[in-house]
Amino acid sequence: MKKFLACALALTLTSAMFASCGSSDDSSSKAEAKTTTTTTTAATTTEATTTTAASGTESEGEAAKDISEMPATLKNYEEASVYFKKDMDVASIVEPFAEKDYENDESHVNLSIEELAGIPMLKVETLDQDNGNYKIPKIKFHMEKFFEGHEADLEKIFTIKADVVTKAVGEFTGDDGTKSLVPGNFMGAFVTQPTTGEGENSWNDLYDFGEAEWTSEWGSYELTMRPGIKDGATFVNSTEPQYVSLMRWGIPNQADFYIADLRFEDEDGNVIACANFGK
Repeated sequence: MKKFLACALALTLTSAMFASCGSSDDSSSKAEAKTTTTTTTAATTTEATTTTAASGTESEGEAAKDISEMPATLKNYEEASVYFKKDMDVASIVEPFAEKDYENDESHVNLSIEELAGIPMLKVETLDQDNGNYKIPKIKFHMEKFFEGHEADLEKIFTIKADVVTKAVGEFTGDDGTKSLVPGNFMGAFVTQPTTGEGENSWNDLYDFGEAEWTSEWGSYELTMRPGIKDGATFVNSTEPQYVSLMRWGIPNQADFYIADLRFEDEDGNVIACANFGK
């Protein structure tokens, strides 16, 4: 019951935040408000995607999973387009949203490379709270940096995938007062922001995900979106800034998330390599 109530509370918070997740500093477009029905084991997507993410777990009596099991859950790590390395310049490829100097619902974040169970990942640490909940971490990847020198490949991207891991830092308190070290709900949006060619970026919310982990300290998910099936959502052959953006709705307990890899595929499912970001 406490899990059900906690999820219901998070869904209420989620629906209230959809209208405010908005645009980045580089886009005049706003994400349309959406109502998303989500359970702890199934993702609800928009019409622009036809696959769901890997499910979290919530089974009464299920044993907690050790973090050493995490690498085997990553769907794309054997053949991805972008890997994260300890010596990379994180600020040059990914940055947080900072509308009105963080006066809106987005949070300050720390972006760093941290090894988790032996795998270097991009760590997104949420820093700000508002009314008892951690605010919304929003980040955007610079696609023009990933494809620097071979920008023509940007037009070939049909599908984008990301392996994401959530990890609890602070305890979640249930409605009965019970505390547990679990990441809880992982809900948010996966977005493309191609350049319009006029110094702005469009906003294409292609995947609204909803997952949760209430048994273990960590959860693992594959996020998938297909910009190739929506007009205006695909990237263009340009050196201007273009973005893949990811945001997670606010939650009551502190939980970081990690991005293990990014995978870009053409219409036939072939991986599009990013020469400077491979293994």
